[in-house]
Amino acid sequence: MTPLLNPLPKPHYFGMEKHFAWSNGRLDSNLPVCGATYSPDGHVDINQPYDGEIFCMETDGLASTVWRFAHNRAVWDNEYYWTEPVGNMSLDGRYYIFTSGWDNQVGVTPEGDPRTDVWIIRLD
Repeated sequence: MTPLLNPLPKPHYFGMEKHFAWSNGRLDSNLPVCGATYSPDGHVDINQPYDGEIFCMETDGLASTVWRFAHNRAVWDNEYYWTEPVGNMSLDGRYYIFTSGWDNQVGVTPEGDPRTDVWIIRLD
């Protein structure tokens, strides 16, 4: 087993939950694995690199390259699944799509539930 990030950035913080997505739609390439992090208790504090971010990591084993694309601005509420920045990659590996309430700025439903929207990032 080979770690994708070596060495890990220090100090090591393990407070953020992570969702990862990967697509092997193109068999002729080593597409990156992409992920989103979010606070398990709904806090938006940024304490280290990758907190509350969308990022991708090289998977060819030649380097430990990380691309940081955006903050996901997700405020997680365990009562509402889609407030997590759940993401997925396009089959060609060029786009990452995720859900977020954008720091609760998307608003609420008529019933008072938090709204989320779908966001797309071009991975170029």
